[in-house]
Amino acid sequence: MSRLIYKGKVFEVRSEEIILNNKKLYRDVVYHPGAVAILVKHKESFLFVRQYRHPAREKLIEIPAGTLEENEEPYNTAMRELIEEAGIKANKLDFLTKFYVAPGYCSEIIHLFYTDDFEIVENQPEEEEDIEVLWIDIQKAYEMVKNNQIKDAKTIIAINFYRIHFG
Repeated sequence: MSRLIYKGKVFEVRSEEIILNNKKLYRDVVYHPGAVAILVKHKESFLFVRQYRHPAREKLIEIPAGTLEENEEPYNTAMRELIEEAGIKANKLDFLTKFYVAPGYCSEIIHLFYTDDFEIVENQPEEEEDIEVLWIDIQKAYEMVKNNQIKDAKTIIAINFYRIHFG
């Protein structure tokens, strides 16, 4: 059994009855269409955006990211979000990995992409977005993760993925 608790613009919350170990249990689940995040490298720097995140009550430093629109492929979302948020038109995007954000209560999966092959164009932020574009030296980014200056999980995953596989 599934009961809709809340339906918003981006996600919905349902209360669901499940059977686990022959016991009837209830779980609240946030259903999210999924998202993308893109690690952009130029020479010895990564591209970041700084924007206010209300649940955190602060501006966070993150890699560009965005939510999949209905029936949109993650690759196309990534291309769109790069232009919108950062004014980057990727000539090529490489898929790196995908991961759950918080599988204990949320269905959201983030598809992580990488590019170092792009052109700079005019960004096209959505009306409610106030985004600052930053280029940060890779070694400094590693230090910012270590010192808790970068607090966003998808960004930490992307930086560490790069460090492990390419760095």
